[in-house]
Amino acid sequence: MENVNAELLSGIYKLSKTGIEAINTVLPKVENSALREELTEQYNDYKKASDESERALMSCGEEPKDINPFAKAVMWGSVQLHTLADSKPDKIAEIMINGTTKGIIDLTKHMTTCSDALPENLAYADSFIKNEQRHIDNLKTFL
Repeated sequence: MENVNAELLSGIYKLSKTGIEAINTVLPKVENSALREELTEQYNDYKKASDESERALMSCGEEPKDINPFAKAVMWGSVQLHTLADSKPDKIAEIMINGTTKGIIDLTKHMTTCSDALPENLAYADSFIKNEQRHIDNLKTFL
């Protein structure tokens, strides 16, 4: 049972770290104050989730693993490419919605494969997904 808990918590940790990296990459391109505020709120949520999942992993005796440098480089390059000619709010929102949706899919898969995890860890993952969905809904207003 400990392995499924660590796997689920690692999924949340990696997704939150990826979200932090994505926002750090895109935020310098954001001029719209309302979009900047939404992304800052999302960043703060990712930071909180990262810290909480890291503590939970450590209490399970696991060392949190950061996202790999290659994945960071690919994400950075993708953001640069997709915003090179257009960094208007709708384009930035679209990029963030796509990334957040991918994160929801990944964590949902983790929840399925880790269905034997402790109920509180499954509830935490479900709460993370609901929060991600709220951010997607907020970002849709910029499309």
